[in-house]
Amino acid sequence: MKVFRSPLLEKCDGVIHGFVHDPGGPDILRIASAHGLKNILTVNQVHGNTVFFADSAMGENYAEADSVVTQQKGVGVGVITADCVPVLLYFPDSRCVCAVHAGWRGTSLRAVSNCLGAVCEKYSLKPQDAVAVIGPAIGGCCYEVRDDVASQFASRFSGEGNWLFEKGDGKFLLDLVELNRIELCDAGVLEIETMDMCTCCQDLPSYRRDGSGTDKMISFVGISP
Repeated sequence: MKVFRSPLLEKCDGVIHGFVHDPGGPDILRIASAHGLKNILTVNQVHGNTVFFADSAMGENYAEADSVVTQQKGVGVGVITADCVPVLLYFPDSRCVCAVHAGWRGTSLRAVSNCLGAVCEKYSLKPQDAVAVIGPAIGGCCYEVRDDVASQFASRFSGEGNWLFEKGDGKFLLDLVELNRIELCDAGVLEIETMDMCTCCQDLPSYRRDGSGTDKMISFVGISP
């Protein structure tokens, strides 16, 4: 099992987190137990921008959403990825944690901004209160898309930022990690860390590289009991 840590979240008192490659698929209860958590709550990810507030430790796996949020102590929230962008959020003052799954569709639908907005509205917080970490994901070095996807992003996202590069022959390189970083900045988040680990380059689970049989990673964050 490979576990990667965020230096930024490591500095946060009482926060438990990890970006985990568990060969054969993440054994969630085993990973949770190894980190001193009762469970890591996940959802049925549907490549959208719906936010699920996990008020109990039961039934979350059946909720259709791409962000999961909790304030429960001793319980983590996590998302499953194999190239898509995982974003972990922590609000120190409210002890609230969030995990966001943002593939190209979720990024296009501004899943991370939607999560921030929903959490801030529910708990009377501000984006400036959050600490954000973007975990291992396919990088702009490897994520090739055709004109149909590139044109969607070009029409929906504006402003400065090097996140779309034309290769020719109707092919582009799209940097979803950078787009989500810009999205966090524009929302008002001040503390942002990018792990800068391309899943396709660095021998981590990658659907683009290995196809549907690839392993999956889990990215999780929780508050210690």
